[in-house]
Amino acid sequence: MSPKVPQAYLEARRAEILEAAWKCFMEKGFHNTTMQDIYQAANLSPGAVYNYFSSKEDIVVASVNEFKDWMISSLASVISENPNESFAKVIQFWLSLVKQGDIGQSISVQLDLYSEATRNSYIREAVLKNQDATHAKLIELIKRSQQAGVFNARLDPLSIARAVMGMVFGIMIHKSLEPDVDLDAYGEVCEAMLKGTFSGPPVKSKKTRQLISKLHNTEKEYLKRHPKS
Repeated sequence: MSPKVPQAYLEARRAEILEAAWKCFMEKGFHNTTMQDIYQAANLSPGAVYNYFSSKEDIVVASVNEFKDWMISSLASVISENPNESFAKVIQFWLSLVKQGDIGQSISVQLDLYSEATRNSYIREAVLKNQDATHAKLIELIKRSQQAGVFNARLDPLSIARAVMGMVFGIMIHKSLEPDVDLDAYGEVCEAMLKGTFSGPPVKSKKTRQLISKLHNTEKEYLKRHPKS
């Protein structure tokens, strides 16, 4: 009878395989990475890897599920009881992630996976579950914000969550193409949109202000010369 392998060892080995696979995806792209690449990167035999994952798709789904669990835990830690502060903190948290590491390669892998999800139902199911879990966490906050009068209560909470996520995905793509994009300025715009300070009365140009002033002076002069009887 073979000795029982400790659970901690099994989990550590599984994590090593996932890490090796993700590095391969970043270096070669998802579609160009083979299982052999992953064996070599993990420094394991094919049999050792297949003990944990039967295919590249299995590795992707496991990675997506782990990311989902980490994201939900992270969001729970940054969301506060004050609805006025929570969404600003969520945006700041996501932007801090964009600032870390080589986001260009990371987002390219994620785009590969989203592309594959449109054709691969197995991966699509995992990606959609990840999205649904993130949306559900945001919707909890959105509904509290609507009750507190921070957000328009007539707007659909899921649509608000998708709009917020769209802000994040958009800047991730920009960052991957333009590493020097100003994330702090982008964060200020996002916060202004969420807090309702994005729109304001139009600012009159200097030329317009001068013309209005001239008209006012002309009106005053006319009234002096032609006082009402």
